[in-house]
Amino acid sequence: MTHSDNPGSLIQKDLALLGLVSAPFFLNDFAFMATETATAWLAADYGSKILALALLFGLAPLRQAVAGTAVLPRAPLESVVLTAVCAAFVIAADWLLRSAVDIEIAALVLFKYPSLDSPILYWTDITFGLALTAASEELVFRGLFARLMARAFPGAAAMAVASAAFFALIHWSLGVASLAVAFVAGLALMALYRRTGSLWPPMAAHYLVNLWDFV
Repeated sequence: MTHSDNPGSLIQKDLALLGLVSAPFFLNDFAFMATETATAWLAADYGSKILALALLFGLAPLRQAVAGTAVLPRAPLESVVLTAVCAAFVIAADWLLRSAVDIEIAALVLFKYPSLDSPILYWTDITFGLALTAASEELVFRGLFARLMARAFPGAAAMAVASAAFFALIHWSLGVASLAVAFVAGLALMALYRRTGSLWPPMAAHYLVNLWDFV
Protein backbone atom coordinates (compact mmCIF):
# COMPACT_ATOMS: atom_id res chain seq x y z
CA MET A 1 0.00 0.00 0.00
CA THR A 2 1.43 3.38 -1.00
CA HIS A 3 1.21 6.46 1.19
CA SER A 4 -1.51 7.87 -1.10
CA ASP A 5 -3.54 4.67 -0.61
CA ASN A 6 -3.39 4.90 3.20
CA PRO A 7 -6.96 5.21 4.57
CA GLY A 8 -5.97 8.14 6.73
CA SER A 9 -4.46 9.97 3.76
CA LEU A 10 -7.56 9.29 1.65
CA ILE A 11 -9.82 10.67 4.38
CA GLN A 12 -7.65 13.78 4.67
CA LYS A 13 -7.84 14.24 0.90
CA ASP A 14 -11.63 13.83 0.96
CA LEU A 15 -11.99 16.35 3.77
CA ALA A 16 -9.72 18.81 1.96
CA LEU A 17 -11.85 18.54 -1.17
CA LEU A 18 -15.03 19.01 0.85
CA GLY A 19 -13.53 22.03 2.58
CA LEU A 20 -12.52 23.56 -0.75
CA VAL A 21 -15.90 23.22 -2.45
CA SER A 22 -17.79 24.20 0.74
CA ALA A 23 -15.73 27.35 1.33
CA PRO A 24 -17.83 29.62 -0.93
CA PHE A 25 -20.96 28.75 1.10
CA PHE A 26 -19.24 29.72 4.35
CA LEU A 27 -17.43 32.81 3.12
CA ASN A 28 -20.39 34.37 1.35
CA ASP A 29 -21.91 35.30 4.73
CA PHE A 30 -19.10 37.83 5.19
CA ALA A 31 -20.08 39.34 1.85
CA PHE A 32 -23.75 39.33 2.91
CA MET A 33 -22.97 41.31 6.05
CA ALA A 34 -21.06 43.88 4.00
CA THR A 35 -23.82 44.42 1.43
CA GLU A 36 -26.20 47.34 1.62
CA THR A 37 -28.54 46.63 -1.27
CA ALA A 38 -30.58 43.66 -2.48
CA THR A 39 -28.69 43.69 -5.79
CA ALA A 40 -25.34 43.38 -4.01
CA TRP A 41 -26.67 40.57 -1.82
CA LEU A 42 -27.95 38.60 -4.81
CA ALA A 43 -24.66 39.12 -6.66
CA ALA A 44 -22.73 37.75 -3.66
CA ASP A 45 -25.18 34.89 -3.20
CA TYR A 46 -25.31 33.79 -6.83
CA GLY A 47 -21.59 34.33 -7.33
CA SER A 48 -20.63 32.10 -4.40
CA LYS A 49 -22.88 29.28 -5.57
CA ILE A 50 -21.70 29.50 -9.16
CA LEU A 51 -18.12 29.39 -7.85
CA ALA A 52 -18.92 26.24 -5.85
CA LEU A 53 -20.42 24.61 -8.95
CA ALA A 54 -17.38 25.64 -11.00
CA LEU A 55 -15.12 23.93 -8.47
CA LEU A 56 -17.39 20.89 -8.32
CA PHE A 57 -17.41 20.31 -12.05
CA GLY A 58 -14.01 21.78 -12.83
CA LEU A 59 -11.96 19.55 -10.54
CA ALA A 60 -11.83 15.94 -11.70
CA PRO A 61 -11.99 14.26 -8.23
CA LEU A 62 -15.08 16.27 -7.31
CA ARG A 63 -16.72 15.78 -10.69
CA GLN A 64 -16.14 12.03 -10.50
CA ALA A 65 -17.52 11.90 -6.96
CA VAL A 66 -20.89 13.38 -7.92
CA ALA A 67 -21.19 11.50 -11.21
CA GLY A 68 -24.45 9.60 -11.25
CA THR A 69 -26.01 11.35 -8.26
CA ALA A 70 -28.61 13.11 -10.40
CA VAL A 71 -29.96 10.02 -12.13
CA LEU A 72 -33.70 9.52 -12.24
CA PRO A 73 -35.20 8.18 -8.97
CA ARG A 74 -35.59 4.42 -8.63
CA ALA A 75 -39.33 4.70 -7.95
CA PRO A 76 -40.67 7.94 -9.50
CA LEU A 77 -44.15 7.91 -7.95
CA GLU A 78 -42.83 7.11 -4.48
CA SER A 79 -40.21 9.81 -4.93
CA VAL A 80 -42.85 12.43 -5.67
CA VAL A 81 -44.73 11.52 -2.50
CA LEU A 82 -41.55 11.45 -0.40
CA THR A 83 -40.46 14.81 -1.82
CA ALA A 84 -43.74 16.37 -0.72
CA VAL A 85 -43.51 14.72 2.72
CA CYS A 86 -39.92 15.88 3.16
CA ALA A 87 -40.74 19.46 2.18
CA ALA A 88 -43.78 19.51 4.50
CA PHE A 89 -41.69 18.11 7.37
CA VAL A 90 -38.99 20.76 6.99
CA ILE A 91 -41.57 23.55 6.70
CA ALA A 92 -43.24 22.27 9.89
CA ALA A 93 -39.86 22.17 11.65
CA ASP A 94 -39.19 25.71 10.44
CA TRP A 95 -42.48 26.92 11.93
CA LEU A 96 -41.88 25.05 15.18
CA LEU A 97 -38.34 26.34 15.71
CA ARG A 98 -39.08 29.93 14.67
CA SER A 99 -42.61 30.52 15.94
CA ALA A 100 -43.88 27.87 18.35
CA VAL A 101 -40.61 27.68 20.29
CA ASP A 102 -38.50 30.79 20.78
CA ILE A 103 -34.91 29.64 20.48
CA GLU A 104 -33.48 32.67 18.73
CA ILE A 105 -30.66 34.70 20.25
CA ALA A 106 -30.86 38.19 18.77
CA ALA A 107 -27.17 38.91 19.21
CA LEU A 108 -26.29 35.96 16.96
CA VAL A 109 -28.43 37.14 14.05
CA LEU A 110 -25.72 38.91 12.08
CA PHE A 111 -27.56 39.18 8.78
CA LYS A 112 -31.14 39.42 7.55
CA TYR A 113 -32.24 38.99 3.97
CA PRO A 114 -33.08 42.36 2.38
CA SER A 115 -36.49 42.97 0.86
CA LEU A 116 -36.68 42.40 -2.87
CA ASP A 117 -38.90 45.35 -3.75
CA SER A 118 -38.02 45.24 -7.45
CA PRO A 119 -40.29 42.78 -9.33
CA ILE A 120 -37.37 41.87 -11.58
CA LEU A 121 -35.16 40.95 -8.63
CA TYR A 122 -38.01 39.17 -6.86
CA TRP A 123 -38.97 36.93 -9.78
CA THR A 124 -35.35 36.31 -10.69
CA ASP A 125 -34.67 35.12 -7.16
CA ILE A 126 -37.67 32.86 -6.66
CA THR A 127 -37.03 31.19 -10.01
CA PHE A 128 -33.33 31.18 -10.92
CA GLY A 129 -32.00 32.05 -7.45
CA LEU A 130 -33.87 29.38 -5.51
CA ALA A 131 -33.17 26.78 -8.20
CA LEU A 132 -29.45 27.65 -8.08
CA THR A 133 -29.48 27.34 -4.29
CA ALA A 134 -31.25 23.99 -4.33
CA ALA A 135 -29.03 22.54 -7.05
CA SER A 136 -25.70 23.74 -5.69
CA GLU A 137 -26.36 22.90 -2.04
CA GLU A 138 -27.81 19.46 -2.78
CA LEU A 139 -24.95 18.56 -5.11
CA VAL A 140 -22.40 19.53 -2.46
CA PHE A 141 -24.03 18.77 0.89
CA ARG A 142 -25.93 15.64 -0.08
CA GLY A 143 -24.45 14.12 -3.24
CA LEU A 144 -20.78 14.95 -2.69
CA PHE A 145 -20.87 14.51 1.09
CA ALA A 146 -22.52 11.09 0.83
CA ARG A 147 -19.73 9.94 -1.48
CA LEU A 148 -16.67 11.55 0.14
CA MET A 149 -17.67 11.18 3.79
CA ALA A 150 -18.32 7.45 3.49
CA ARG A 151 -14.71 6.66 4.43
CA ALA A 152 -14.60 9.05 7.40
CA PHE A 153 -18.09 8.07 8.61
CA PRO A 154 -18.79 4.45 7.56
CA GLY A 155 -22.17 4.39 9.29
CA ALA A 156 -25.06 5.98 7.40
CA ALA A 157 -26.40 7.71 10.53
CA ALA A 158 -23.03 9.22 11.43
CA MET A 159 -22.52 10.43 7.86
CA ALA A 160 -25.99 11.99 7.78
CA VAL A 161 -25.45 13.80 11.09
CA ALA A 162 -22.01 15.06 10.02
CA SER A 163 -23.29 16.34 6.68
CA ALA A 164 -26.34 17.96 8.33
CA ALA A 165 -24.08 19.70 10.84
CA PHE A 166 -21.85 20.98 8.07
CA PHE A 167 -24.90 22.14 6.12
CA ALA A 168 -26.26 23.92 9.18
CA LEU A 169 -22.98 25.77 9.71
CA ILE A 170 -23.12 27.46 6.30
CA HIS A 171 -26.06 29.42 7.74
CA TRP A 172 -23.89 30.76 10.59
CA SER A 173 -24.80 34.44 10.15
CA LEU A 174 -28.57 33.90 10.29
CA GLY A 175 -28.94 32.96 13.96
CA VAL A 176 -29.67 29.94 16.13
CA ALA A 177 -33.11 29.19 14.64
CA SER A 178 -31.71 29.04 11.12
CA LEU A 179 -28.91 26.75 12.26
CA ALA A 180 -31.40 24.41 13.92
CA VAL A 181 -33.78 24.40 10.94
CA ALA A 182 -30.89 23.78 8.52
CA PHE A 183 -29.68 20.85 10.63
CA VAL A 184 -33.13 19.23 10.60
CA ALA A 185 -33.44 19.94 6.87
CA GLY A 186 -30.03 18.40 6.26
CA LEU A 187 -31.07 15.16 7.96
CA ALA A 188 -34.39 15.00 6.08
CA LEU A 189 -32.87 15.79 2.69
CA MET A 190 -30.09 13.22 3.15
CA ALA A 191 -32.68 10.60 4.10
CA LEU A 192 -34.67 11.51 0.97
CA TYR A 193 -31.56 11.23 -1.19
CA ARG A 194 -30.57 7.85 0.20
CA ARG A 195 -34.11 6.51 -0.08
CA THR A 196 -34.70 7.61 -3.68
CA GLY A 197 -31.14 7.15 -4.97
CA SER A 198 -31.29 10.47 -6.79
CA LEU A 199 -30.60 14.14 -6.06
CA TRP A 200 -33.65 15.30 -8.00
CA PRO A 201 -36.10 14.69 -5.10
CA PRO A 202 -34.00 16.57 -2.48
CA MET A 203 -33.40 19.37 -4.98
CA ALA A 204 -37.16 19.66 -5.52
CA ALA A 205 -37.90 19.50 -1.77
CA HIS A 206 -35.19 22.08 -1.07
CA TYR A 207 -36.66 24.40 -3.70
CA LEU A 208 -40.17 24.03 -2.26
CA VAL A 209 -38.98 24.82 1.27
CA ASN A 210 -37.12 27.92 0.14
CA LEU A 211 -40.09 28.97 -1.99
CA TRP A 212 -42.31 28.73 1.09
CA ASP A 213 -39.86 30.87 3.05
CA PHE A 214 -39.41 33.59 0.45
CA VAL A 215 -42.84 33.95 -1.20
